[in-house]
Amino acid sequence: MDLRAFLTDLEKAGELIRIRRPVDPRHISALTAQSKKGVYFEKIRGYDMPVVAGLVGTMDRLAVGMHAPKGAIGRRVSEAVQKPIPPEVVKEGPCQDVVLTGTEVDLTRLPLPLQGEIDGGPYISAGMTIAKDPEYGRNAGFYRFMYNDPTHLGIGLTGPSDLRLFYQRALSAKRPVPMAVAIGTHPSDMVAVTYKAPVGYDELAIAGGLWGEPLELVRCKTIDAEAPANAEIVLECEILPTGFTVDEGRFGEFTRFVGELVQMPLVEVKAITHRRDAIFQVIHMPWENIVLDVPVYEAIAWNILTTAGIEATAINVTTGGCGQFHVVAAIKKRGGEGKNAVLALLSAASFKYAVVVDEDIDIFDPDQVEWAIFSRVQADRDVIIVPGARAKPLDPSLPPAKPPALPLGAKLGIDATIPEYAYKERYTTITYPFINDVKLEDYLD
Repeated sequence: MDLRAFLTDLEKAGELIRIRRPVDPRHISALTAQSKKGVYFEKIRGYDMPVVAGLVGTMDRLAVGMHAPKGAIGRRVSEAVQKPIPPEVVKEGPCQDVVLTGTEVDLTRLPLPLQGEIDGGPYISAGMTIAKDPEYGRNAGFYRFMYNDPTHLGIGLTGPSDLRLFYQRALSAKRPVPMAVAIGTHPSDMVAVTYKAPVGYDELAIAGGLWGEPLELVRCKTIDAEAPANAEIVLECEILPTGFTVDEGRFGEFTRFVGELVQMPLVEVKAITHRRDAIFQVIHMPWENIVLDVPVYEAIAWNILTTAGIEATAINVTTGGCGQFHVVAAIKKRGGEGKNAVLALLSAASFKYAVVVDEDIDIFDPDQVEWAIFSRVQADRDVIIVPGARAKPLDPSLPPAKPPALPLGAKLGIDATIPEYAYKERYTTITYPFINDVKLEDYLD
């Protein structure tokens, strides 16, 4: 599966519009923000490469790409994590139809948009990275890249990650980190590499697990790394051992706030390879980032509760919580498991709020979740606060932390399950007599 297959699926589902008139690249972000569908910009003024944006801006569109109901995507990712299929290196792929090296390497060939009004510059936001470490092997992820000059980029290594670990190891040894940056990939691959796997785990195997077959890779031409064979564009790069010295930002983050100007490493582009008729993909901030995070963190929650021996029936990582901070789980509760589930979920680094309810609650209905909190919670008994936990640096409510220290924050959990001591009669819900015997439409003209 590749980006083009996803575009076909979106068009069949009525979730993609095409703009055939020439568009200024500075206007891509504004036009995408106004669209209720994914956008295919066929002509970009000054470039011979079309642009697609907003393709996974809603859970409905992600569901089209993942070929699964939106409420089931996280469970599917969790299953792929448990049954990974390693990638396979092939001799050639369309991502290397055109190979540009040496003086031909020029990032201004790409229609890089200015996404946010006060961003520090044009950004590559759909950069799927595949990096190498001598000890830990291959790591894949998703990072942003700010244009610096025709052969250099800044990379957003703001939080703890395997790639940041790779870079810190390389910096100590004064060597670069070889890294391929793939632009224009299928959403299943994006979701797979966003999963927070342990160091040494190849996230590309999750992509194989999602589709039941290996993801095909090709070897890069100028660096010791691999890239998805069906990607639209690949940048063959090295993260230089110059330290956190380059201005990077500001940038509109997945939190829906604009991040600060920070100091980041410098990335040198050694080669640009692409399909003959390549399509440039933009992840439109913040919603596409949020939507791609949701199934990843739902999968993490499924795996956490399974490991804790708790039977979950549904999990919802909310878009209101930016796809990372707020999780609601429904469980088949046994004695004491409401609080066990809360504590287990709060152990995940990103979850700031966790709510656990009984299986009779529809966790995708905010009214039902709120009803469960009202009717099943006593604050002094069922609200858990965990101080001094590791937090996401992009949480604007945190007190400042001086780099390289990572910030600490508080977490909150709510056990909104029916109390063990409760009289079951008090939780008898309203039902209507003869509800299954009569139908309203039979009485309408």
